Amino acid sequence: MSGGETNPGPPAWVSEALQAPVSEAEVLHDGALLRYRSWGTPGLPGLVLIHGAMAHANWWDFIAPRFAERFHVVAPHLSGMGDSEHREAYSTALFSDDVVAVMDHAGLGADTVVIGHSLGGAVALTLGVRHAGRVRGIVMLDSAVFPPDEPSPFDPTKAPYRPKTVCADYETAVRRFFLLPQQPCQHPYLLQHIAHHSVAPMKGGWSWKFDDALFKKLHLHEPWRELEALETPLAVIHGDHSAVFTPAVKDYIGRLARQRGWPMFAIPGAHHHLMLDSPRALCGALHGLLAGWPTAA
Repeated sequence: MSGGETNPGPPAWVSEALQAPVSEAEVLHDGALLRYRSWGTPGLPGLVLIHGAMAHANWWDFIAPRFAERFHVVAPHLSGMGDSEHREAYSTALFSDDVVAVMDHAGLGADTVVIGHSLGGAVALTLGVRHAGRVRGIVMLDSAVFPPDEPSPFDPTKAPYRPKTVCADYETAVRRFFLLPQQPCQHPYLLQHIAHHSVAPMKGGWSWKFDDALFKKLHLHEPWRELEALETPLAVIHGDHSAVFTPAVKDYIGRLARQRGWPMFAIPGAHHHLMLDSPRALCGALHGLLAGWPTAA
């Protein structure tokens, strides 16, 4: 478990966020039941928050309510993760179609902005190409896209993930929670909340909700092709201490950002998991971005 220091409890803004009104719904798409969480008033502009690999919609519980006055905020559990059903195969194309199915079910229109973290950023990118015109902008949070002449060093099909350990009880499973990639975290109450929603009872005890064959079933593609073909407005935010947003990634995306006029900036002091390292700074950056971006055509 990352973050071993004793903490007196979450600050007021976290407690308020976790007590904010939230609804849950589900939609069947392409044979899998997809569940999602939503905040705010239907009819407002849409804001979709997509989690990363092996994560779930509850990663956004302390972020989403801070946007509920201006947006109808929706956070789906991607298939194979969180509270959504598992599939026989996965791809960013399928994930993006799932997200659009959730958007349709929630009544979100073409004024929606999609924000994705890590794998969720790749899903948002695919959505921006595959469903061009369905959203008005996408934001990638610490999501790596490597240049075509430098293949990604991260091969998910060879990732060192073992079959899920089944723990005897809930408390043991929660204690075993840790971040990938591993990094420091100064907010253990946020980790505790995420860990609480990461485990579920199953045969023999308690274990992680995600499909432990997720990466073996994941169809890889070349995200650089989508990035260079993208016409949907894009913004990029990354942690300046991120192990994922490498110099090669930063240089490549930065060059395209300068050519295309894409906003791109770092959150000081943040690692890969921006919403855990600097949640208030991330919210402030997103509020500032969304106040004037993307501009009307």
